[in-house]
Amino acid sequence: MTRSAPSGADAALIAALADLGLTVSQAQLERWRAAHYLPPHPREHLGRGRGTASHLLPQTVARAAWLAAVSRQGRALPVAGAWACWAADGSPGGVARLRTAVVDQLDRYGKRLAAGNTDDDDSWQRRHNAAEAAARRVPGLDQHAPLRAIATTAARDPAAVAPLPRVDRGLALVLGRLLAGGGEDVGEDELLEALCLVFPEQARGLRTAAAARDAAGHGGTWKGFPLAGGWPVLQDAVQAAPDQALARAVELVTATAAALELVLVRLGPAAQAGLPAPPTGLDVEAVPDAMTTALADPMWDEWGRHMPLHGDSPAWPTVAAFQTALTLLLPGRADALAGYRERTEQLIRPSSRIPSRPHVVLGTPRHQRRSR
Repeated sequence: MTRSAPSGADAALIAALADLGLTVSQAQLERWRAAHYLPPHPREHLGRGRGTASHLLPQTVARAAWLAAVSRQGRALPVAGAWACWAADGSPGGVARLRTAVVDQLDRYGKRLAAGNTDDDDSWQRRHNAAEAAARRVPGLDQHAPLRAIATTAARDPAAVAPLPRVDRGLALVLGRLLAGGGEDVGEDELLEALCLVFPEQARGLRTAAAARDAAGHGGTWKGFPLAGGWPVLQDAVQAAPDQALARAVELVTATAAALELVLVRLGPAAQAGLPAPPTGLDVEAVPDAMTTALADPMWDEWGRHMPLHGDSPAWPTVAAFQTALTLLLPGRADALAGYRERTEQLIRPSSRIPSRPHVVLGTPRHQRRSR
């Protein structure tokens, strides 16, 4: 079957990519659109009886260039990239794919964590063993120590970044058991004791809050603690989320991780070696300060240090799905993450020469563009 010639906007897009040294066919553009990786061109009315015409946007060129570069390397689109594209697309089809991908990832890990949750006598032990295995992997996700070493070397100051205590495996086990079996497997007092051991400076406040819960008749009920419902609560949060809320949650997770990757992974080694920073417009002398600021942010300890910064990391899909669900589930989490993203991106745009977002190739979600 003979394929029709590209539309005016597609012809302009193919030409713009060729100017960048990228060869893309009309068929490839159609495949990207069918997968909701590339948005359609906006159309405008030309007047009565004159029909409509599509026009090419700069962000479409940037997105297609990124997609073409990935394709030219012979790799499938990384999960992080696919999720970011679907979130930025904002269309019902794109968000539907996004929802399915996040729920499927949560379902796969949840089944492993629940270890075939049944009512037989051995089910508790299987869940405990699965949670214990998961708890052993958690410290391996902690990126603070290696990145601190890079930052302090680049800053030529061993005290530039404070060390952080490693994640306590005991607390990780309690939380893992809570996610695996819910409040039926873990008591509030057990979680309280684990928290007090890890955060001794906050132990008095934690015990006071627990006593107030007991006095109000809520002790042992897990009231106000959504994770007591276990892993299924996370899946339910993603399934029930409105399209716009889900797209925003995924965009926050992917964009914040991308900004951290730029500051801590791409710029850091260059600064450590005394090389020019990658093309961000940031002077190499400013990189150590950017790194130390990023590592000192309170949200780094709470969120960033356990989020894989490489989008092609095997752990990225599971952690990103978990963080997406928490962003939807926990009150104030989305706003806190949005603030963290803004602070991190601010580190790499010290002047008007810097793009407003390091993930500019993914564009801005359509539902956000309409609201501006």
